[in-house]
Parts: sequence; C-alpha cells; structure tokens
Amino acid sequence: MGVVSKTSIKFSIILYIGIALGYVNTVLIFPNVLGDEVFGLTRILFTAAGLIAQLSQLGTGNILVRFHPYLKDDQKNTTLTLGLLLSFAGGLISAICLFVFKEQINAVYSEKAKLFTDYYYLLLPAVISLIAFNLFDAYLRVQIKNSFTAFLNSILLRLIWLAIVLLYAFDFYDTNTFINVYVGGQLFVSSLAFLYTLKQGKLNLGLQLNSEKIKTFKSMSRFGIVTILSGLSFFLINQVDILMVGSYIGLTDVAIYSIALYMSSVILVPAQSISRTTAVLMADAFKNDNHEMIHTLYKKTALNQMLFGSLIFMLIAINYESLMSFLRETYADSFMIFFLLGLAKIVDTAFGINGAVLISSKYYRVDTYLSIILLILSLILKVIMIPRFGIIGAAGSTALALVLFNLAKYSFLKVKLNISPFTKDYFLLCIILVISFMVVFFIPQIVNIWIDMFAKSALFCLITIPVVYVLKFSPEFNDIIDKALEMSRQVIKR
Repeated sequence: MGVVSKTSIKFSIILYIGIALGYVNTVLIFPNVLGDEVFGLTRILFTAAGLIAQLSQLGTGNILVRFHPYLKDDQKNTTLTLGLLLSFAGGLISAICLFVFKEQINAVYSEKAKLFTDYYYLLLPAVISLIAFNLFDAYLRVQIKNSFTAFLNSILLRLIWLAIVLLYAFDFYDTNTFINVYVGGQLFVSSLAFLYTLKQGKLNLGLQLNSEKIKTFKSMSRFGIVTILSGLSFFLINQVDILMVGSYIGLTDVAIYSIALYMSSVILVPAQSISRTTAVLMADAFKNDNHEMIHTLYKKTALNQMLFGSLIFMLIAINYESLMSFLRETYADSFMIFFLLGLAKIVDTAFGINGAVLISSKYYRVDTYLSIILLILSLILKVIMIPRFGIIGAAGSTALALVLFNLAKYSFLKVKLNISPFTKDYFLLCIILVISFMVVFFIPQIVNIWIDMFAKSALFCLITIPVVYVLKFSPEFNDIIDKALEMSRQVIKR
C-alpha cells in the first residue's frame, strides 16, 4: 500500500484545497452573486454535459485502467492511441445526437427550466471538453501521474470560475457573455491537460497489430461496450437527481439541491484519492492472479474509505447549520437532503472498491447488470418520490439505490470470489465513530458560529482521533497523525 498511500496523500491535499475553494464558490459566492436561476443553470448545464460525456467516452476510462497492464510494454503508445480513437468517435456521436434530439430535450425543460433551453448550444462544447479532459486524466492515472489533472480540475478550474463570477458581479459583462465564458473555463482546463500529456513525451501514437493484440482488442471492445452501460448507470444514479429536479420542480430547487449535493460530495474525497491508484493495482493483481493482493486491497480500502469518509461526514453534519448560515434560510433547510446523500456516500465508500474488483475480474458484466437494475429502480423511485416529496424525495431515492447497489455487489463478490472487506476491527471502528458523533451532534448551538464550529469540531476530534490512533485500526491513518505530530514538533522547535 506504499504507492497507494503516497499518491493518495498528495492527491487528497489537492482535493481538500479544491474543497475549500468549492465551498467558497458553491456555498458562499455563486448563489448570492448569480441568483437561484443562473446558479441552477450552471449546475444543470454541466450535469447534463457530464451525463452525455460519460456515455460518449465509450468506456475509455475503464478500458485504459483494465488493459494498460497488457499494453504498457508496447513501443508505440497503444493505450493513448485507443483512447483518442474512442474519444473522437464518442464526441462525433454525441454531436450528432445533440443536433437530432434538440427539440425533444428542450421540450422537457421548456416549462420549468426555460433558461436551460436558451443555452442548449453550449452543451456540445461542454461535452467535448469533458470527454477530452477525462481521456487525459484516465491516461495519466494509469501512468500514476494524476496529480496535475487533479490540480487542474479541483483548484485551477474553480479559481477560473471564481474570477469569472466576480467579474460578473461587478458588471464586467452581461449574463449571456457570463455563461459562455463559464463554459470556456472548462475548455481552457482541458487544453492544459492535453498540453501536459504532450509534455510527457508520450505521443508516439500507433497500433502494433499481431494475433495476440487483435485478441486483446476484441476483449477490450466487449469490455468497453459493457462498461459504458455500467459507468452511465452509476453516473445517473448519483447525478440524475439534478436533471429530474430541474424538470419536475425548477432551477431554484436545483440550486438548493446542488448545495447539499456538493457538501455531501466532499465525503468522497478520500475514496477518490485511494481508488484512483488502487484500481490500477487491482487490475495488475488480477492479471497476475494474485488473490492475496486482491483481498488485501479490498479490505484496506474499505476500512480506510469508511474511516476517512465518516470523519468528514460527521464533521460537516455537526457544523452544517453554521456552514449554511452565510446563505438565505431556504438553503439552510437543506440539512436532511445532505444527511441522506451523505449517508448514501458513506455506504458507497464503506464497501471498498467493490466496483474496481468486479470490473477487473472476469465477472465485469455483473457490474453492468447490477448498475442497470439499480438505475431502473432509482428512476422509478424518483418518478414517484420527487413529485410527492420534492428534493427530499430525490435524495431519499438516491440513498436507497446506492445502499442496494453496494449490498448486491458485496454479496456477489462474497459468493463468487469468497472475499469480504469486513473485519472485527472494521465494525468496532464503526461503533466508536457513531458514539463520538452522537455525543457531539446533540450539543446545543453556541450563538457565535465561529466558536460553535471550533468547539464542536475540536471536541469531536479529541474524542475520536486518539481512540482510533491508540487502537491502531489503520496504519495509513496512524502514519498521517505521526507525520502531523512530527511537523508540529518541528514548528515548535523553531
């Protein structure tokens, strides 16, 4: 886990800086400067673009991770060549579909989200830029060089968007120009990702064809077709809420839901940091039929993802009212949405990298079947619950779908591969975290929000961290604490 720990820590630092910027943007500035309608438009525009890009990638990201161990020794850069070909084909298909189905898509949003239909033409450049960025990000990930694209997406893009919004706040340009420039920010970042890949000197493109490679390409095509549906289904389970809320209720509720969704997405940062590297190692372990490594990675990722994700979720939950106090009261009422989405993401991370295990194994089709089944169930629940319960119904349906999805994957892996991520330490750690959370959560709020946040956060950490450290549940967690203590001692000596 040395490589995983090193890359995960570096990646996490970048993401946490991005989170701070994201909080400033998404919670403090954007809703207040843009207003509910325009802010909701920015959310729904990139959610729709992300959905289309996910489908248009034709499984490129998963293909690169799964098959790079078989292609990395080629003299020609077969991995990137295939990625470029697939991405070009997917971009062309998406352009055709957006043109052909323009009227049908606009009809869905013409009543509740008219502003979205006015800027429909921006979907294509947003989609193309996301396809390109995701390609270079996936390629650099298999090279274990994913820090730069993380910086681009988590820090630089948010700084660019912040500058664009502030210029809009000072009437530097009108709303129409603002939306165009806002999408342009994503295009600029995708261009930088391309230039960084070019700088690596890895663009000696070409395909080395022989009987063995042709056999591998056939396997890749089958795998890609299956995982397109898997990736699309999982994306929809997590993101379709915004599209459906926009269609059923309107852009104002999209803005409120987006705030809670963003706050809950912070929980996924540790899992994203861990899984980006671990998924590559898992593919290599399956290639070498290293069952012990597969099981070890599965158990360690589950415990660490649950630990770090739960700590973040609980810290946000005990401070949520204070964190939302900078916004209008309508946004403060989003706690239950955050709580449901946050619990769902804790469950999703607490089961470890079960998706990476399935996709790397010969049972990769099962991940697709389960994803499609859960997507259908999720959509049915949303159609029933959103009109009746509003955005609470959207959050509840997503939470239920993710819980069932992970239970299904866990059960399959337990039966077929006889592996489980759970240990006695895992469940004891869960109990400790829940008790610590309950002790702090019900403490009445202090009038001063800054004192309140500091006091509750400090108390929670003082109760939780020493216990987790002394009982040595996670060597990776203890290593982080040791390094933090060592840095503190060095600062004090100075």
